[in-house]
Amino acid sequence: MMSELIRSALERRQPSVFMSGPSFAREIMERRPTLFVAASRDRKLARRIQQLFASQYVRVNTSADVVGVEVCGATKNVLAIAAGIVEGLDLGHNAMAGLIAQGCSEIRWLSKKMGARPETVAGLSGLGDIMLTCCGDLSRNRTVGLRLGKGESLTEILETNTQVAEGVATAGAVIGLARKYKVQLPVLLPKCWMKI
Repeated sequence: MMSELIRSALERRQPSVFMSGPSFAREIMERRPTLFVAASRDRKLARRIQQLFASQYVRVNTSADVVGVEVCGATKNVLAIAAGIVEGLDLGHNAMAGLIAQGCSEIRWLSKKMGARPETVAGLSGLGDIMLTCCGDLSRNRTVGLRLGKGESLTEILETNTQVAEGVATAGAVIGLARKYKVQLPVLLPKCWMKI
């Protein structure tokens, strides 16, 4: 997790805030209404960030659940690739709804084992971000899945993609977390990921 990486790299505790939630950068730049979460163990710092980013079109909620925000922010990208695959294969709305619902459960299972709060998974940085990333046309990860579902190879996609789809690299980290915490994640980590 990024919070652990920062502490390890700096060899000390560093006050930090992790921002996550349903937001596409383009829509923020277009000043469209956006809500996201500033998570920090330092509540005062989270409130400062909330005030700094708040505007007529941006609302920032605060949370002390750094683990939940980080886990949701990472795993939703893997789920979005799966959602794109379902769409690329034209499996229909039933399959998409089932996949996203099961994926949300799996994210909740992993998050809980890692110490996250259930309300985080049900909130903006969980369900909100999952909905946007799995269903939004601007989602880089969903686009990778869509192309995979239409038959392109991952190598082909990565060579021609002009944007980073974090879910590709994150899948490996999620595999490690699932093993470490002994959590079964059949939607987030189907056997086909093991070949990537």
